[in-house]
Amino acid sequence: MTLFSKRFIIPTLIITFLYIVVITYSMNVRILRDTLLGDYNIFYKLKLLYSLLQGMWTAMSASGLIALFFVAVLTGANLTLLFEKIKTFKKFDRLQVVVGSNSLLGIVGSGCAACGLPILSLLGLSGSIIYLPYRGAELSYLSIALLGVSFYLLVKSRNQKCAVQYIKKRK
Repeated sequence: MTLFSKRFIIPTLIITFLYIVVITYSMNVRILRDTLLGDYNIFYKLKLLYSLLQGMWTAMSASGLIALFFVAVLTGANLTLLFEKIKTFKKFDRLQVVVGSNSLLGIVGSGCAACGLPILSLLGLSGSIIYLPYRGAELSYLSIALLGVSFYLLVKSRNQKCAVQYIKKRK
């Protein structure tokens, strides 16, 4: 599978879209919960879901949207390559996967700083975000950098797959 094949691009785009939808809806979780669990007709609920996705452009700053899209695409690409790697290791009856915290930082840092506060509070770091110079935007940039490094390493390790297959055949 090459990086420009349908087997890579389609899953990456699907994961990217789902990531953006989840982040957008997580910013509006209260209104979603009240409406979806409320006594409203299905057309109103669907219209609300669609409107929230449309409103994403006005709810975030331009830099927040750009960071969200970069994180979403890199998350989609990383997960696609990771699933490929898992399938490769399963062929050898040996599964070894190391997952870093960059996806967590991507979820925390996307959109606005307030959206990631519930996740940061699980780590005990929610109050410390006010001391950051850009009020949490640094988390988005850090997640983009970590996801970029992760993507590079996954692509680099894909090229070494042949050596792993050769070693396995020799044993």
